[in-house]
Amino acid sequence: MTTIISKRHIVKFYFSIIAATLFFLAIATLLLLVYYNQLDKGTLKIPENLMPLFSLACYAFAGYSLYRYAKNAPTITVDNDFIKFNDQVYSLNDIKDLKLTGKRPFKYLIAFPMEAATLTFKNGETKYIFDEMYSNSWEIKSFLKQVVIDKKNFVELAVSPTDTSSLSYEYFETYKGAVFTSLRGLSLWGFIGYLTYMLVSSKRTGSAGLAFIISIFWFLVHYRLMHYFQVSDRFFVVRNHNFFWTKKAYHITDIKEIVFETQGKMPNCLRVITKDFRNKLYPAGTLRDNTWLALKEKLETYKIRVRNECI
Repeated sequence: MTTIISKRHIVKFYFSIIAATLFFLAIATLLLLVYYNQLDKGTLKIPENLMPLFSLACYAFAGYSLYRYAKNAPTITVDNDFIKFNDQVYSLNDIKDLKLTGKRPFKYLIAFPMEAATLTFKNGETKYIFDEMYSNSWEIKSFLKQVVIDKKNFVELAVSPTDTSSLSYEYFETYKGAVFTSLRGLSLWGFIGYLTYMLVSSKRTGSAGLAFIISIFWFLVHYRLMHYFQVSDRFFVVRNHNFFWTKKAYHITDIKEIVFETQGKMPNCLRVITKDFRNKLYPAGTLRDNTWLALKEKLETYKIRVRNECI
């Protein structure tokens, strides 16, 4: 019998929960320190009397962060007969409806959409498995697909790696934008150009090293936001405007779904979901809306489902 136990993601679960908790604890503690410092000096103003209340609220938010993340990402155990969320056990036969992809509300201070599997049980309860909270969410999804939907024994799917040397023999259609007329490109190279100008015109010693460090940091912040895409009859390839020598290739036949989405203040992004339910997000800040729609139309000619959530 196959048994799979969830593994919480080191960065997206543990780092996020630690960062959020420490942030609220730091704000709460700082407010108290300022309050008592002003109280000792006898310079406390009327609005500052509210600082202990705000501090208490921040301590409450710190505790809420721990609770909410743990609630959203319980420990999941699944085998051929049952699925378990922490201490709640359900029979796989009691699953009424199972959707393995799609956005679902991740509840925190506000509810924001996150890619997840949705399990609806015969008793009316609904459980979510949020992709980004687990490093092996793809494995759990693949198991549920085979055992619950297909009624088969679980076999780990093998998505064959792509030999990028074979790509040179392919004819590709390219979907990209102009770097220097896009908002992200202007933000990246405009700021670096400004720093360069200030460096050349400045007579201060030591400014070159500081400008170089800031430019490298700014480049690293922006480079991952500037992907573009190529499509042939056999491959879907992800490229990057800045790291132009790198490429990530997918066999067309290995792709289950493509999602156009955006997150917060990020540019429009493309998420690739393969048939084993692994997924990867590629921000693409240079593509215009008509390019995105042309890419969607092209992908659909290969019978790939495209979810357009932002264009």
